[in-house]
Parts: sequence; C-alpha cells; structure tokens
Amino acid sequence: MNDFFPSIAICGIGSVTVTIIHAFHQNKVPFKILCKDQTRFDFLKEKPIQFKGPDGKIIKIDLGDHLTLIQDSKDKFDFIFLGCKNQSLNEYLSITENALDSNGKWILIQNGLPETHFPNLMEKLIGGVVGWNTQVLSDGTYFQSNPGSLILGECNQTKLNPIWPSLLHPWIEVKLTEEILGYRWHKLAINAIINGLAASKQLSLGQLFLNEEGRKEAISILTEVKQLMYFLKIKEGVVPGSVPIHKLGDGKGALPVWIRHLILIFLGLKYFKIRTSMVQDLDHKRKTEINYINGEIVKIAGLHKIPVPANLKVLNEVLKLESE
Repeated sequence: MNDFFPSIAICGIGSVTVTIIHAFHQNKVPFKILCKDQTRFDFLKEKPIQFKGPDGKIIKIDLGDHLTLIQDSKDKFDFIFLGCKNQSLNEYLSITENALDSNGKWILIQNGLPETHFPNLMEKLIGGVVGWNTQVLSDGTYFQSNPGSLILGECNQTKLNPIWPSLLHPWIEVKLTEEILGYRWHKLAINAIINGLAASKQLSLGQLFLNEEGRKEAISILTEVKQLMYFLKIKEGVVPGSVPIHKLGDGKGALPVWIRHLILIFLGLKYFKIRTSMVQDLDHKRKTEINYINGEIVKIAGLHKIPVPANLKVLNEVLKLESE
C-alpha cells in the first residue's frame, strides 16, 4: 500500500460502508474488504457495486482487487471499519482482531451507543456518527439521498489522526471531535423517532411526520431523551444539518410547538417515501436493532429510575412486531 495512506480495511458491506467505499474509490485511497465467508467473497467479486450519489450520478465500483477472506489475510491494518449491526459487533471484533495492527483502531459506525458496550476496548475504538441516508433500491443500486458528514472521535477523548478529512472529502464531510458521546446521544434521539417510532408503526417518514399524532409522539420521545441527557450531564453534539434535541424536546430552550411541528413536517416531505432501516428490517422479517435504540434509552433511564413511557411503548411495539 501507498505509504502516504494509513492501511484501512472494511468488514461488513452495507449502505453505510458502501458510501464510505465510494469516497475511497473516488479519492483513490487504498482499502481492503475483509469477507467472512466464501459465498460473500464470490458474490462481491462477480458483481460490481452500483452507487448513486445525491448528485444523481451513477458509478460502478469493482471490488475484485480489494477483497480478501479474513482467514486468508496476512495484512495488519491501522483502521478497520466494522459495518455490522450492533447485535453482531462482538463477533466482528473477534474475527478481525488478528487483522488489526497492535496500535490499530476499530471504527464503529453503528447507531446507538456501541462503544459503551465494550468498556475494556475503549483505547482501541473510534466512534463514527453518520449523517447521511443511503438505501438499497429495488435494482440493487445503493442510493445516497442526501449529502452528509461523518463525525469521528476517539473514545478516550484524545485528538484523532487529522488525515481523515483528506481521505473522504469532498464526497463525505468529516468532523473530528473529542466529544463523540454528545454526538452519539444526538443521533440516538433522532434514530429513536426515524427508526424506532417509524418501525413501531411500519410507516415511511412522510406517513409518520405528516400525521399530527405521529409528530406529537416524536416530540414526546425526544423530550424523554432530552431530560435523560440533562440528568446525565451530556453535552449535546449536533450532527451538521440536524436540529438540536434540546430545541425539539419540551422544556428549557425548546422552540415554539408550531415550529417543532413544522420542522417534522419538512422532514416528512423531504424524505416522504423513505422507509428507514428498522422499518425495512420488519418489512423483510429481520431482527431489528430496537434494543440498541429506544431499548438503550429505556435501559439507561431504568438504571436511574427515570420514566420514559414513550420510548418504552415503541420498544414493546417493535418487539411484538418482530415476534409475529
């Protein structure tokens, strides 16, 4: 690999990692894809990825020269992106451990608060908060519907390697932070409504937010998260392009109710047809990440005896739908 670049691997190909792969491909940044099994390796080798960006341009990315089976890899990497669901993180950390350089770092780009589940690995983890939406279209094309940022931060609150913006810009804007937890909680709150609440009703964002009752429930969920963040003394980090939770939830600093409803209506209109990842999981009878979104809020609130009935309702409704 080119000595100018850090050695980078990706394990787990999905909507988020494909968007990152597109940026690396455009910038000619070397990377490897670590495949868990031969079937996945063969599929990715035979069929180039088709990616459509917010500008509407479609490109094909041939991954053939980037692929390697994990068990066959002899390389050690400075950074490994883990592109799996939260429930699979422990497995992915285990199978990629031998591929990580002794001074290397895993980059966790999951929703929720993934780093907090691995307190013994904090020195080896970088948190990544994603600010874009990419979905798989019916023809298999990965479609990034909006420009967005990637917020990266060391979990031990130290300064991150400053090379990241140059690796991903201009395809992905990068923000480096020493306060990744504040951004994690902001995104957790957003996901609690666009993923959790939408999944509990099995609705697109347009169907959810163009309905007054849906907006009221969303504000209740955000209010509970806001109160929990205040209690935990978490300083919110706002993902670029988003609105602060402390302005959306009831209480101190909140915007007028009509403006909050207007913001949610605008979100519903902008992403009218979008069925977010958790909704799609239920569509396809897959297990969701509800325990790591609204369930995470319920669990942490329970430890401090803080009631969060709106989040608990969503958690129970999605778990019921999963079991049907």
